[in-house]
Amino acid sequence: MNQFSYKSFNSYRLILSLSLLLIISLFLYANTQDQLGDVNNDGSIDVQDIVLVVDIILNDEVEYGEYELWASDVNLDGFTDVIDIVLIIPVILAFDECEEQYSPCIDNFSLCCPDSTGHEFNWEVDTFGNYGSRLYDVAIVGENNFWVVGDIITDDGEYNAAHWDGENWELMGIYSNTLDLFGINYFSENDIWVTSHCFPYHWEGETWTQYHLNNMGLDVCVGLEMWGTSSSNMYFVGINGAIVHYDGENFTQMESGTDVDLMAITGTDDGEYVFSVGWDDTYPGRSVILEFNNGQWDTFYYCEGVLPSESCQGAVNTVVDVIDDTAYFILGFVGLWKYNYLTGESEIIPENDIHFTNRGFQGLKGQEENDVSFITNGSELIHYNGSTWHLDTTVLDQFGPNNIQTLGMDFNEDIVISVGYVWEPARAFVARGLRD
Repeated sequence: MNQFSYKSFNSYRLILSLSLLLIISLFLYANTQDQLGDVNNDGSIDVQDIVLVVDIILNDEVEYGEYELWASDVNLDGFTDVIDIVLIIPVILAFDECEEQYSPCIDNFSLCCPDSTGHEFNWEVDTFGNYGSRLYDVAIVGENNFWVVGDIITDDGEYNAAHWDGENWELMGIYSNTLDLFGINYFSENDIWVTSHCFPYHWEGETWTQYHLNNMGLDVCVGLEMWGTSSSNMYFVGINGAIVHYDGENFTQMESGTDVDLMAITGTDDGEYVFSVGWDDTYPGRSVILEFNNGQWDTFYYCEGVLPSESCQGAVNTVVDVIDDTAYFILGFVGLWKYNYLTGESEIIPENDIHFTNRGFQGLKGQEENDVSFITNGSELIHYNGSTWHLDTTVLDQFGPNNIQTLGMDFNEDIVISVGYVWEPARAFVARGLRD
């Protein structure tokens, strides 16, 4: 080892030893002030302290006090220099071991911020059927396994579902080929739910079972949307505020407190909190958000009209999703509403900040708070990666404005899919976006 390498090694070893010593001492005095490294004496060591150290090193015109000079001299060698900055950085990183998909925040290393996710998706578009064909919903199982449902009219016959295996589409008829299907919920290959306009159907590995709720004494039509944590905890929503719960054995109608058509439903992974969104076009227009907790549904939000007023924030007109402790809603002409259902705190992000378009929305799905996707009626993708919002118009540009109508979407891992129909040429479409 040459003399230069030997000195460098010793310097590195010295810095490492001092860092460990500083970390230990800081943990011993974690709840006190007057700490080495806490240059601004606010009780925490973060990037603001690094800024002060840099200023002490570079700015000779400012006379810093005895405390600042002492706290910035982390290695106690009588000087404040770049070595002290090198020592502070690992201390900041050591205080907060961030969970997976989180890293120390750039502006405050003592906090954890979501990692950025990719904005860029490569798109492939498939079309099906002839005039009158349309797809209402999609379930992504994996990159080479997803299902779509709706109504597919071909020269050879009519179908209501299709499955992608990575190479080919298989058209199929579920229960009845001519039965339009509006929703699909996939738990496993032997546990799949679909809905027609009013009724649910369940695949248990051998046959499709129709649950004709009217024949069970339930005067409801609940095929517009469904959600559940398992096949023994399913919710179905629909016309005139109808909600039905299935516990694995029995279907039970639940009191919703509204007659607004419920168009969407989702909840937390444990099923403790569930949200349903409804809206109608009856002048001046009504929208409602219901929240289920502690065994009952309550009206969390109600608005008459489209634009914000003294009594409400404006119309809620798209599906809801729950990410961690926050429920996400789209407020038309306003923006994104984030509601923390545990603390009751709300945040509204203005529409101009997140590239909202005037085409309306058909879907909102998030995997983490740093990986959220919206799909517009024109199949534009708006994606949030943890720090920035990005608008992708690839699919809209392919078909042209006013020539495409999105009716459903899903987002899973690195795949986002939108489904619906195009006017010319008249057929159903599936747009698959695979993240780079």
